[in-house]
Formats: sequence, structure tokens, C-alpha cells
Amino acid sequence: MAGRDKARLGRLLHVRSLQLDQARAEEMLAAERASSASSLAARIASLSQDVAPREGAQHGLSLFAAAHYRQRLARSQEEAERRVAAAAEQLDSARQITGAAKRDHGAIEKLIERELDARAVAARRALENAPHPTQALARSLRSTG
Repeated sequence: MAGRDKARLGRLLHVRSLQLDQARAEEMLAAERASSASSLAARIASLSQDVAPREGAQHGLSLFAAAHYRQRLARSQEEAERRVAAAAEQLDSARQITGAAKRDHGAIEKLIERELDARAVAARRALENAPHPTQALARSLRSTG
């Protein structure tokens, strides 16, 4: 039974490690999408500030063109802000998933540590209950930890 538990814990640790790695990768992708969306929104905002009426011979055409581009940039800005909000939500979700994966991975590691500690205690007890020549070794192990 102990061998089966060891193999089972090993498989669980492997699966949880894979899940943790996948969650971290998803979090990195979500952070990259959020950064990309934020930079796009910033570029659109700077473009909309740069579009202004120009003086010249075709003053009326320039005003019409500027108004048209401002309107299009305003729509683009709204869409970019929506994307930033969606990317931020995805990033928060990915961070929560990564935290859960870290907790699961840590729980399996603690189970493995407990199993190893239990085996060490069982081995010490076996040495203590052994015939006389090994009892001195058991006492020295107990005193050194």
C-alpha cells in the first residue's frame, strides 16, 4: 500500500506541476494582452489629440476631415477601452487560477513531506525495537535528529 501511495502522490505532483505551469503561462499571456490593449488605447488617444483643424487654402475640407477622423478615433478609443477592461478581467481571472494551482501544488508537496516524515519515524521505531546492536544506532539517530 505504501508503494502505491508513493506512486499516486508522485503522479498527483506531476499533474499539479503541469497545471501550475499551464496557469502561469495563461497568466503571462493575459498580462501580455492587457499590456497590448493598454498601449493600443494610448496610441489611439495620442492620435486623437494630434488630429486638429489645419489652416490653409482648403480650410473647410480640413475641418471636415478632422471631424471625420476624430469621430472614427473616438469609436476606436471606445473599443480599445472595452478591450482594456476585458483584458484586465482576464488577467485577474488568470491570477486567481494561478493562485489556486499554487495552493494545490503546495498541498501535494506537503502530503509528500508528511509521507516522508512518517516513513522516517517508522524507520526510527524499527531501529529502536531492533535487537541490542542497532539500539545504540537508533539512540544516536534520535539524538541527532
